[in-house]
Amino acid sequence: MMFHGIKTFFNKGHERTILTKKNIVASFAIKGITILISLILIPMTINYVNSERNGIWLTLYSMIVWLNLFDIGFGNGLKNKLAEAKVKGETGLAKRYISSTYAIVGLICLSIFIAFCFINPHLNWPKILGSVPAVYNREVSGLIWIAMASFCFTFVLNLLKFIVIADQRPAIGSFLDMLGQLLTLTGIFILSKTTPPSLISLGWVSGFAPVIVYIIAGFVLFNTRYKAWKPSFKCIDFKLAGNMMNLGIKFFITTCAAFMVTQTIPFLIQRITNPVEVTNYNTAFRLFAVAFNVMGIIILPYWSSFTDAYTQKDYAWMKRSISQLHKFFVYLLIFQGIALVLSPVIYYVWVNYWIKDVSNLLNISAFMSCVVCLYVCVLCWLNISIYPLNGIGKIKLQVYSSVVEMLFLIPVSLWLGHKFGAPGVILAPVLIYIPRMIWAPIQLNKLINNKATGIWNK
Repeated sequence: MMFHGIKTFFNKGHERTILTKKNIVASFAIKGITILISLILIPMTINYVNSERNGIWLTLYSMIVWLNLFDIGFGNGLKNKLAEAKVKGETGLAKRYISSTYAIVGLICLSIFIAFCFINPHLNWPKILGSVPAVYNREVSGLIWIAMASFCFTFVLNLLKFIVIADQRPAIGSFLDMLGQLLTLTGIFILSKTTPPSLISLGWVSGFAPVIVYIIAGFVLFNTRYKAWKPSFKCIDFKLAGNMMNLGIKFFITTCAAFMVTQTIPFLIQRITNPVEVTNYNTAFRLFAVAFNVMGIIILPYWSSFTDAYTQKDYAWMKRSISQLHKFFVYLLIFQGIALVLSPVIYYVWVNYWIKDVSNLLNISAFMSCVVCLYVCVLCWLNISIYPLNGIGKIKLQVYSSVVEMLFLIPVSLWLGHKFGAPGVILAPVLIYIPRMIWAPIQLNKLINNKATGIWNK
């Protein structure tokens, strides 16, 4: 009876719904392992390099990740165009989109690295990062080269994730992320047993473990499931760049806003306070981001599913999907409330119990936990509307909103940061996202009811 019920669940509904269900369930299993690994990584990394080095690495990494913006929206543009080509059965066009995107992003990546080689000798990274003890200056100088090199590889190889999402199989991307995390965990464990604390060693393992996974995965997938889409030099067509750029530049602006929020938080916290507070923030975020990751597992397949549904004008399916996501959000809020109440106990059992050096024990305030919890809940609420809107491709209003958010973020973050410390920095994006939290659900509702006009339909 139970087996029959499970079988019915996975085979009932629209083909698009069935595929979404399978990917969500598979991603839950995979993401569960990934979350567990990430939770283990925190005390293990702190024990290996100490809380100060860990904060420096997190801050530097958050700055390097900003360079992802140089794909100028090509990744997200590829995701939407590839999904459309798949729906229409245009395999040749899909292969040209993939080949051209790899070529363009590869050239961008090469340009970034060459520019970095010329600029880096003139940069004082310890001074740029701020609050870095002089004893770590040499390690930081070596770490930046490792971080940049690993980023450049990841910058190109990550296109594989956009391809599997366009194929409505994000569970594959989640599996690859899990393998990268597992390899990183294994590497840091070995380092902790064999080498002295070192930011450079940490950078090699954390930076290149995912690179190895994606190189192997790309070889396997493009010779099996995606053989018909396998990129080739003869299929490179730079004329397609304009086609993708029309949508991609809009994604670029919205991604800029998202990156400014997520990736400047560690940097501003370190500039205003110290590296230890960065570690405190990262630890709190990892705890409350469990719910964010779960929401991500559920919402990610809907990006390309909404591309498919909107192309076929299946408004009934879109309405049902959004209704289900709103119900799930209520359960998420309950979970976050419980996690917030239990957070002091969780921090102790999860991190402090395992810390060998008492000077590295974390002291995360209740205010910090409350603000991080609120910040994550806001992100989850926004994604329920933003992911479907991105899949539909109606993001002009999102572009305008992103520009305004970017203008206000830094001033508000600095003001609240100097007033309330690290929690103030985290509170800033919550405040500037209030308008988006209102208009995004309204726009999506208009679109799925086929009533959007004017700016709501652009």
